[in-house]
Formats: sequence, C-alpha cells, structure tokens
Amino acid sequence: QVIKMGKTDYKILLISLCLLHFSVHCQGRPLSKRTVSEVQFMHNLGEHKQVQERREWLQMRLRGIHTAGMDELSDLTSDEIQHALNVLDELLKSE
Repeated sequence: QVIKMGKTDYKILLISLCLLHFSVHCQGRPLSKRTVSEVQFMHNLGEHKQVQERREWLQMRLRGIHTAGMDELSDLTSDEIQHALNVLDELLKSE
C-alpha cells in the first residue's frame, strides 16, 4: 500500500529528521560548553594576536626612529626608548 504525502508532510518529516540527527549528534551535551582543547586553542590564538599587535607597533615605532632625522630623535624620551627596547627584548625571548 502506498502512502501519499503532500509537500507539507515532506517538510515536517525533513525537519523532524534534522532535529533527530542534531539531538543524537550533540549527545545531550549543551552547545555552549567547549572542550579543554578548544579553550586552550582560543587562549593561544588571543596570545598570538597580542604578540602580533606588539610586533606591528614596535616595527612602526622603529621605522619612525630609523627614518627620523637627528632633530626628531631628540623628541623621544628616555622612557620611550627604554620601553621600545624592553618590548623588543620580550619579542626576541618569545620566539
């Protein structure tokens, strides 16, 4: 015996199967929880972005020092120079 189904019935059946597949795939775990490896990966990614931003800042700053004339170099304070040297030292240690 053949069962006739309308378009609406097919849509309901498809949605039901998708929901069933999704609930089995999740295995009852909440979607908001992350595994330890995911959390570690996100931490490492954030740390990498911070290091990259510091490098870019330092490169721009050093480029400015390199292209500056003697008058412009006198505008830098000893604290700024020391800070740039400290950042450069940290970057070299991180690699």
